[in-house]
Amino acid sequence: MDLNKLRYLLTEHMEKFLFTYENFKLFIHPSVVGYNDLLNRLEDDINLMPEIDQTPDNVDIKFYKYDYNKNLYSKSELLVFILASISKDWDIIEGIDLSTGKPHFWLKHETVIYDPSLAVITTENIYSKWFQKLTDIKKEYIRQYLIENNNLSKFYEKTRFKNYRKNNNPNFSVNFIDKIVEEFSENVSKEFVLDKDKFEHIKEYFMFDNFIELRQILSLKRKSYLKSSNIAVHPSIDDHILETIEKTTKCVSCLMQKEYDMHFDYYNWTLGNCYGLSIMFHLFNGSFKLIQGGMPYQRHEFSITTDHFYQHSWLEKDDIVYDPALKIITPKDLYYTFVQKQDEYSKEETEKILLRIGFNLTHFKCFMNGIQIGNNETIRYRSLVNKIDSPEMRKEGEKLLSLVTKYKQY
Repeated sequence: MDLNKLRYLLTEHMEKFLFTYENFKLFIHPSVVGYNDLLNRLEDDINLMPEIDQTPDNVDIKFYKYDYNKNLYSKSELLVFILASISKDWDIIEGIDLSTGKPHFWLKHETVIYDPSLAVITTENIYSKWFQKLTDIKKEYIRQYLIENNNLSKFYEKTRFKNYRKNNNPNFSVNFIDKIVEEFSENVSKEFVLDKDKFEHIKEYFMFDNFIELRQILSLKRKSYLKSSNIAVHPSIDDHILETIEKTTKCVSCLMQKEYDMHFDYYNWTLGNCYGLSIMFHLFNGSFKLIQGGMPYQRHEFSITTDHFYQHSWLEKDDIVYDPALKIITPKDLYYTFVQKQDEYSKEETEKILLRIGFNLTHFKCFMNGIQIGNNETIRYRSLVNKIDSPEMRKEGEKLLSLVTKYKQY
């Protein structure tokens, strides 16, 4: 069967007659969407994959996200051993292509199948209609399999690859994979290096990529991890702090949902809610001080440089910063490399302010001084500012504080 047609059948994609470049991207079956963390880790691994030498027949060994080349199909065994050696997510399946009867290899995670030689991700149920499984090579036995079989040398036996030949090096496969793993690890480490160029880049573009590079430097975590529902803890900090955070965030989420019909989630879609998340957490756990300030940055347009300030709110305890909007816990000194602290509030000070401004979880100083917060220039915002210290605001504040006391007991 034509490989392009097979790719469509395995993933329910339709051939494009306009924008034909989409016909050569990595195809993902719609039912696999629920495996977002797995897909993010795979994308991260592919992005950090080192360059791999061509095979003697001039085939580029790549894990395609775009520009798929069907000449890669015959290299399925080589591809799966490379990917499974740098990732702990996948087992290797050795089987046969039912249309040709020839050996074929693919990767499996639970019921998800990734075939890099076809650039498809689909389900085991669909894939099994076209390929028959023979042997399951579990991830923990992959290295032993390479040692015993030296099975990757055949892909390079006609040429010298990093000074190894099949005939004079029975360890070709292990050495080949070890070199890739080493270079991959180096690529991962480079992402955590904060040099002058990286610092300037983050300062200029931190808002353009959902803060992902800033969060990575502050947490020393892989980008795929930061795209998940995890709170990223810097390696220098005891991650038992997450137990305290989870206990507090459950109380906050429960209160906001039941009493205000508002969904407060500290693990998903947190960006843009820095004030609400940090203030409410602070009210429930006064051992964390509420800090407000922001990130100074510049814009360069039409040869003109202008200074700007991204207003922000976070939490601080001892030498640790917990930023619930960025979902990171990091050393204070590192955090303040990028972020500027302006105001600090104890729980008692926060409660007094809320009695003046009511249920307005916002940048306190700017709100009370009538200064624009973010891009909020609405009439409603202006009218709220004019109600500071009113009986209405005090009633709202008293209600919120009483609810915090009530839900703390749960």
